[in-house]
Order: sequence, then structure tokens, then C-alpha cells
Amino acid sequence: MKRGFTLIELLIVVAIIGILAAIAVPNFLNAQMRAKVARCVSDMKSIHTAMEMYALDNNSYIPDYDSGQVPGVSSPGNEMLTYSKLTTPVSYMSSVPLDVFYLNPTGQSAYQTATNKAIPVFQYAGPLQGQQIPRPAWKPSNTIYTMTSIGPDQTDQQAWALPVDQVSPRLYTATNGLISNGDFYTSNHGVMVKS
Repeated sequence: MKRGFTLIELLIVVAIIGILAAIAVPNFLNAQMRAKVARCVSDMKSIHTAMEMYALDNNSYIPDYDSGQVPGVSSPGNEMLTYSKLTTPVSYMSSVPLDVFYLNPTGQSAYQTATNKAIPVFQYAGPLQGQQIPRPAWKPSNTIYTMTSIGPDQTDQQAWALPVDQVSPRLYTATNGLISNGDFYTSNHGVMVKS
């Protein structure tokens, strides 16, 4: 006599598989987010090191090519031109890392506007053309340049128009969950990370 599984036995097996999946999927997604966070911090440290080597060789940091302050180069979206100075003619980096958090779930750039088809690199605010002094708003902290990643929440939260010394940057911290408010920052002072 052949004996098969009863309906109750099949339902129990399906319920056990469902419970295991409910436990495994969130852990998998959290592992992916932790990997992105680690990559972002590592990439920012690499760019910071390259910027410091560039500054040692050139006695200045790279000017901000999308700020409208560089003669002949005033269009937005020239962030890649800024970072290309780290790869040519002297190779301080082999390639420019991209911001792993740059695209939002719809595939659109979080920085993109109607007139700006931006490239997915870290957003850069650097010294004004011909000056290696902090921007007027940044003088008290002696910040000469900043780079920003929008972080897991996909929102650019840096107060670009406000003085860095008056506005505490909203740093990403995983204490409120892996997708929390805040951005990743680095400057001539190093990478700013809350742990």
C-alpha cells in the first residue's frame, strides 16, 4: 500500500519554510546594507587619501568645477571633471569610486534636476578658484573641501547654503536602523562617521 503526505503534514512543512524565510530575508537585506555602508566609508577614505596626495603635490586642493567658480567651466554636473584630476595626468587613484547610494529605488539620480544630468559620484564642495582658504562660512572649522554621500535614506541632507560651523551635519548612524537619516561626509579633516 502506497502512502503519501497528508494535507496537515504539507501545511506544517509550508509553515516551517515560511517562518525560516521570514527570519532569513531581513537578515539578508541587512547584510546587503551593511556591505554598502562599509563600501561607502572605504571609498570615501580612498578619495580622502588621494585628495591629500594631490594637495601635497600641487599645494592646493582641487577646485570645485560645478560651482561656477572655475573660468570657462560653470555648468552643473561637472563633478566628474573635479574627480578626474585624481586619475590624470598623475594617478592618485586608478578610478573614481561611485556613490553606492546614488540611485533611488526608481532608478533616478537623487541629485538629478531638470537641467542637471549628474554623474553618480560623491558630491564635492571645494575651494573657490585660485584660493586654498576655507570658504567664508567654513573659516572657523578650517574646512576647505567636503564630499558627501546621500546615505541609505536617499536624501541629500547637507545644508550647502548654511555655514558648516553653525549647522551640525546630519551624519548617518546605524543606531536608528540601517536605513536611518543622515549622510556620509569627508573633508580635509578626514571621514566623519558615527558608530
